[in-house]
Amino acid sequence: MSTITLEVATKIAQTAYAEGAARNVVNMSVVITDAGGHVRLAMRADGQGIFGVDIAKGKAITALGFGRNTSLMGNFEAAGVAGLSGVTGGRFLPIGGGVLVRDDAGNLLGAAAVAGGAPAVDEEIIIAAVEAAGLKVLR
Repeated sequence: MSTITLEVATKIAQTAYAEGAARNVVNMSVVITDAGGHVRLAMRADGQGIFGVDIAKGKAITALGFGRNTSLMGNFEAAGVAGLSGVTGGRFLPIGGGVLVRDDAGNLLGAAAVAGGAPAVDEEIIIAAVEAAGLKVLR
């Protein structure tokens, strides 16, 4: 597999919602992209506000853009976040919950992200969902 298929993206999203429910996070969004940052699948829970998909997409794009999970982005000063947000067209979102998705050989397939809970919980949810689909997340 050289990309995330729609079937696999759907499995990741469905598993993420099940993981979220198990952790009491039900109003969440899930976004899965290919390695170029193109959305393969985006889902928003019925009760989540209008920004959920945008936040999840920002997390996925940030993971791709910096080549690491968003929880590993470190602490940015406000000026740094504003500057990076400006040069990325507002897509820079260094908040936990966005991960790179790889195959068994370590090849980058895309990114996946959850928005709706605390950043650390979002990351736990999406890692569990990606791994349940038989793919890898480097930690």
